[in-house]
Amino acid sequence: MRETSVSDYPDVAIREILLNAIMHRDYQSNTPVKLYWFSDRIEIHSPGGLYGEVTPETLEKRSSYRNPVLAEAMRALGYVNRYGYGIQRAKAAMEKSGNPPIKFELDDRTFLATLPGRAT
Repeated sequence: MRETSVSDYPDVAIREILLNAIMHRDYQSNTPVKLYWFSDRIEIHSPGGLYGEVTPETLEKRSSYRNPVLAEAMRALGYVNRYGYGIQRAKAAMEKSGNPPIKFELDDRTFLATLPGRAT
């Protein structure tokens, strides 16, 4: 009978995807990282497609750092816990909270992650 607060989206999923967008974005572009919060989903847009050895098939298994100095600074400041596990942590948090899987859309200029809301 106790009231419990349940979020529509797990904080860890939003955090991991947003930090990945900031860390891996293409800083040669002046397009900002964008977060849109809709009634049924959250979209996080990042300029720059996949980098280095990462492909759509290896997105969760490989890491290539377009911005290695920024990646190391984020780790040293405590924003990154462990390299190469952000997407896995976000996906696990979404599954645990009952949300549908994260959808990724990418091309050579843009990376879009959509976090669907739970069906009510």
